[in-house]
Amino acid sequence: MRSLAARCMDALGLLTGAKSFVANPVLGSAELNRRGLHLARLRAAHWLMRVRQAWFAYGVPREQRKAFQRDGYLMLEDFLPAEQYQRLLAEAEGARGEIRQCRQADTLTRRRVMSPENVEALPEMQTLMRDKRFRRLMRYCSGHARQPIMHLERIHNGVLESHERDPQKSLHVDTFQPTMKFWLYLQDVTPAQGPFMFVPGSTRLTSARLTWEKHMSLIARDHPNRYTQRGSFRVDEGDLERFGLGEVKHFAVKANTLLIANTYGMHGRGEAEQGSTRFALWGMSRTTPFSPLPGLGFEWLNRVQYKVLEAERQRDDRKAAARGEQASWFVPSDNGEL
Repeated sequence: MRSLAARCMDALGLLTGAKSFVANPVLGSAELNRRGLHLARLRAAHWLMRVRQAWFAYGVPREQRKAFQRDGYLMLEDFLPAEQYQRLLAEAEGARGEIRQCRQADTLTRRRVMSPENVEALPEMQTLMRDKRFRRLMRYCSGHARQPIMHLERIHNGVLESHERDPQKSLHVDTFQPTMKFWLYLQDVTPAQGPFMFVPGSTRLTSARLTWEKHMSLIARDHPNRYTQRGSFRVDEGDLERFGLGEVKHFAVKANTLLIANTYGMHGRGEAEQGSTRFALWGMSRTTPFSPLPGLGFEWLNRVQYKVLEAERQRDDRKAAARGEQASWFVPSDNGEL
């Protein structure tokens, strides 16, 4: 029996970005979700995101705003002038600093954080991060004044021994609320390199999407997939056709393409040839789902979010070390090139 205090905290979790159907028995209640709890949180979070995005519509072309709301993604080829892109690429390839890596089945993902301290030695990266067009797109698509946390990222496909499937290669949604991720690709991405895949329009709260959401909310707590249990729903085989949710699009793109996606939409990482890689500047922004306010974009707050991230990583390192394990994102022994 959970204590009264624990039950109160579970109830208060409804007002936050909490998403786990197993960690929070209120969120995971089939009876409450049958009555519409999950759909109510979802609708509120999406409506408030549109309110926040309205604060940042200025300076973003109308056709780009319409495309992002309609499709759930925005793809801009040749985003940077060719010479600027080449300078940025050379800088990114030569960047140094701490690497964190994550193992998921046979896939190894390595990231180097683009914190203000690391970017001080990267003038082209500074130029990009200060670019008005880039910043306006980030603010509009994320619905927040604060810039996303950014990393240089290289994905190494099929380099680890594993009998499991990379969970990122299964079509899924990140959470119930709109979340922005972006990739500025620093190399061409072919169909053999595990391109990003997305179901266009799957961010819209259509009757088909809401029917699927309710269905998932009723089975998530006892679902065999632990990611679904935690609120990152996996799209079961046949669901796209069964619920009329659309078709998957694979983004094989040229270098210097900026891809921004709302990862409430159904997405994943495509199948890839063993040993292939993807290199990009990657960023993510997820904010408080139930606030209409756009937040603050001061530079000192940007620095704080990176300090918080580093503190969380070090905490995870200590906890994992106490168990005799490595954290999910750990510092490798070969802390050199991505």
